[in-house]
Amino acid sequence: MREVAESGSAAMAAVKRRVRLLETRVEAIAEAVDVLARGLEGSPVAEPVNDPVRDAVRRACEPLLVAKPVRRDG
Repeated sequence: MREVAESGSAAMAAVKRRVRLLETRVEAIAEAVDVLARGLEGSPVAEPVNDPVRDAVRRACEPLLVAKPVRRDG
C-alpha cells in the first residue's frame, strides 16, 4: 500500500513539474508576442495604417493576455 502512495506522490510531483514548465513556456511566448506588439506600435501621432502584421500580432496578444498564468511563487 505504501508503494502505491509513493508512486502516486511521484506521479503528482512529475505532473506539477510539467505544469510549471508549460507555464514558463507560455510566459516566454506571451512576453515575446508583447515585445513584438510594442515594437510594431506606431507613434501616437502617426496616421493609422492597415498593416496585416500589426493586426496579426495584436490578435495574437489578446488570448495570451487572457490566459496569462498567475504566479504562485511570489
